[in-house]
Amino acid sequence: MTASFDTSSSKAPFYATPVGVWAIVAFWGLSHLLLRALSTPVLGTDDMFENVLVQTLEPGYMLRQPPLYEWLLWSAQQVFGPTIWAALFVKYGLISLAALFLFLIARKALLDPRLAALCAFSYSLFYQFGWNLHEGVTHTVVLTTACAASAFFFLKALETERLVFYLLFGAVAGAGLLGKHSYPLFALALVLAALSDAHWRERFRWTGLLLVPLAAVCVYSPYATWILSEGLKLLASVSDTMGVTAQTPHVLRVGEGLGKLAFGLLGFSVPLVPLLLLLFWPRYLLRLQPDRASVNAVARLCGRTVLVMIVLTALLILITGATYVKERHMHPLLLLLPVYLFADLERFEAKARWRWLAVVVFAVVAVAFLARVPGLIAPDKFWCGGKCRHMKPYADLQMPLSELGAENATLIADDGYTGGNLRVLFPDARIVTKAIPARVPPRGKCFYIWEEGDREPELPAQDRFSKNAYWDAADPKSARYLTGSWPHLWKDQDWRTTWWGVAELDPDEPICR
Repeated sequence: MTASFDTSSSKAPFYATPVGVWAIVAFWGLSHLLLRALSTPVLGTDDMFENVLVQTLEPGYMLRQPPLYEWLLWSAQQVFGPTIWAALFVKYGLISLAALFLFLIARKALLDPRLAALCAFSYSLFYQFGWNLHEGVTHTVVLTTACAASAFFFLKALETERLVFYLLFGAVAGAGLLGKHSYPLFALALVLAALSDAHWRERFRWTGLLLVPLAAVCVYSPYATWILSEGLKLLASVSDTMGVTAQTPHVLRVGEGLGKLAFGLLGFSVPLVPLLLLLFWPRYLLRLQPDRASVNAVARLCGRTVLVMIVLTALLILITGATYVKERHMHPLLLLLPVYLFADLERFEAKARWRWLAVVVFAVVAVAFLARVPGLIAPDKFWCGGKCRHMKPYADLQMPLSELGAENATLIADDGYTGGNLRVLFPDARIVTKAIPARVPPRGKCFYIWEEGDREPELPAQDRFSKNAYWDAADPKSARYLTGSWPHLWKDQDWRTTWWGVAELDPDEPICR
């Protein structure tokens, strides 16, 4: 990556080929996968919720999120079981595919294949890719991959004018619709950006464009059928989540939504965009003369797509008054921004600056990997904050719960973290949480399990159960506390403990059925 970036190079090095880029990103993902999965089996944010959800394969699970991620996770669990391995395999497998498609797009926008590879690797300088991705993010990974793939196939359709690429664009668009509800904005932005550019407008095959929704509908149809039969019952919950049914006046909600959009765009851009501004400051202060007057048509399309996406999102906020706008929602808005920025900067003679950027990318990737290690071997407040959920000692529940007969019982968890990790321990059990009803048959035994905290409980377990239960339940057959000790490289075994309560219920209780 520290080569001279000479655009006259006739042969690209391995790392600047499609196979090379995919292999490097896949190796990066495998490294993080092994670090996490070999250190702790505990499911973290988002993964625990999904683990409860995919006890069965369904055409739809919730209206708030489409089911493609769940389908992929369920499929992976047929190989790896309901474990962290399955979740990480899906996550990093999709990210490696997204990187491949982003490189293929960058390769069309940039003359030097090494710069195109550096562009793909530089996505790790976005905080949401380089750090937040590792412990959270589920459906967004599907959305990112679908956006990258659809942008590539849309470009191929315009370049070749072949109907097969319109069909592929439509199929990927269907997958995007199954990934996240925000995907249509990206597909629409691509089309509008192309229509706004004379170079691409004249290459449109309108017959091909008509094939796109047909292919998308075919892919989307299982979930569409589920929405019409069951999903519409959940419409109110989606409105509440997006903040469009709040009592706050529309104007105030619009102001809040637009403000969150602006801060989200700025936050998502860090540190990649500020770093490019810092390294290439002469270009932005007009101190350099470009070798070419403007970027090529592909880079221009990428830049326009980013602008159209931002405008469409702002218009949607203006119309709906949506306030549920976060930095982690900005992936489709800024996904093609690095391609445009790199293509623009390639026009200027700045070989040394590219080498410095390559060094920074490598350093950030290495630091991000090493920075995860302390929180895995020393999960205290100094290294990973107060919660450190990924190291919670759920495994200590396995033996005592097994003695009670939990392997094939109904296990009712008071929160998603407990529920998702109970399924890791007892893959054949029926797991129920407050938010997720079980779709599998009831069992002959039933237990309610709740997390008590890090201090030894003062109330007897039976009394605490009565205060904790989220339904009007009869007294349990029995109740007790269980405890687990947190791991730590150098502290004593009981330096931190977590307590759980477990109450055995009559299996005929309504909540157990």
